[in-house]
Amino acid sequence: MKRLAFFTATIVALGFGSCSTSYECDTDAILTDGNNNPIDTTTNTEEFCTADSEVVTAKEEDGADCRGQ
Repeated sequence: MKRLAFFTATIVALGFGSCSTSYECDTDAILTDGNNNPIDTTTNTEEFCTADSEVVTAKEEDGADCRGQ
């Protein structure tokens, strides 16, 4: 029973420890027709949580507009 409680506490602690900040990143996507001609643009929004600032930096280098929540 003590072993189960230890593993449960460890999993909960890791879950909280891996997410220090919540982010939302927007990227523009080009919509195309059947002939692959651009017809419009749309914005894709991704919400995620990370403790690693390099993840956010990589998304911004790829053209995303990110903000912490």
